[in-house]
Amino acid sequence: MRILKSGINPFRRFVATGEINEPLGVVDSRIELLNNIDQVIKHNENCILPLIGDVGIGKTHIFWALRRKLKQNFNVIHISLDNIYKKFYYNLYSEFIDELGVISLRKITNKLCHEWGAYKKRYGFFPVVDIKKARNNAFNEWKYTYQDNSALEDSINVITAHQLDPYKRLEAENYLLGELMNIRELKMLNVENDLRKKENAFAMLKILIENSKFGTIIFIDDFERIMSFLKSDEENETVFDSSWLYGAEESPDSIAAKKVLKKVMDLLTIRGLRILITLNSVHSLEEIKDLIAEKNQNFLITFKKPQFVSKFEENDIYKFYKNSFALFLKNIGNTNLLEGIENPYYPLTKNFLNRIYSNTNGNPREIIKGLIRIFNDIIYDDKNIAQIIDNYNFQ
Repeated sequence: MRILKSGINPFRRFVATGEINEPLGVVDSRIELLNNIDQVIKHNENCILPLIGDVGIGKTHIFWALRRKLKQNFNVIHISLDNIYKKFYYNLYSEFIDELGVISLRKITNKLCHEWGAYKKRYGFFPVVDIKKARNNAFNEWKYTYQDNSALEDSINVITAHQLDPYKRLEAENYLLGELMNIRELKMLNVENDLRKKENAFAMLKILIENSKFGTIIFIDDFERIMSFLKSDEENETVFDSSWLYGAEESPDSIAAKKVLKKVMDLLTIRGLRILITLNSVHSLEEIKDLIAEKNQNFLITFKKPQFVSKFEENDIYKFYKNSFALFLKNIGNTNLLEGIENPYYPLTKNFLNRIYSNTNGNPREIIKGLIRIFNDIIYDDKNIAQIIDNYNFQ
């Protein structure tokens, strides 16, 4: 109790994000869900898998559990449309390269240069670098599978410089890591654009994903934000409707949303890429599908049967509480603090956890909010714990 009274709340955060690691695993009722997602991913090289659940149900928490489960075979990247819908490919590339890491990046570029025949042997055994040959081989092999030949040439020039030209290696690696390049650096690398140009970011993303020994999963949170961007025009009231005179105009957000949807569809042309999207309802999923069907009806076959994230079952709250409190004690270096205390839910009780569950309808975010509130009362109220718990108002 002395530790709690010092002002440290074991439950301080109730919204999971893609930036802050969630170390707790899933509760028992969600193990099957995680296994189902795992099977879909392993049996489909390219797909979109919708993950549907109410607000606060823990969809982002599933991302962290999935990332831990699949880290031996997949790069798992979390993105939020709010953060990346502008400069989509560049921002996505930045997230991907952060997850890939520089060591894996170097392995990929080295492998590619070998495959492109960059090393020939003189007198049978002395390897000699032939950059021009490697670049020609790469371009001739790939020119029909990339839409923008200029972006492809830039990518090949950077990759070969990264492995084969010691005088340009640093600049090439900075380029590959998504650094912004000045004109002098671009000229040195013999490229026209850095990765801020969407065609270049997409080409490099495609090359690295398709040639990584790991699969790639992109977890797009709150995907229905696309629909809210599109509907913003309908919700805005105007005094004078000029569409009859000048023609209907779309808002910048609406235009950007349609472009993002097209870019997400284009991502599925990258071999070995799986996309998970989170949505709050089946209705939102159907709206997304209708919008996609307007562009390309055949694309709908990439959608797999949605997986549903359900509320906690009653037994889940007990395990969640105990694991969370144990992690709190570990983080403060007092794992033995509760030794000798018979109540496994100290300082709360099992009955009180039942009350929290009932009053939150099993919604994980609301459960955590309730735990934050009760622990704040315990920390800052002068009454003893029994009085606080007995008189607690859940409203």
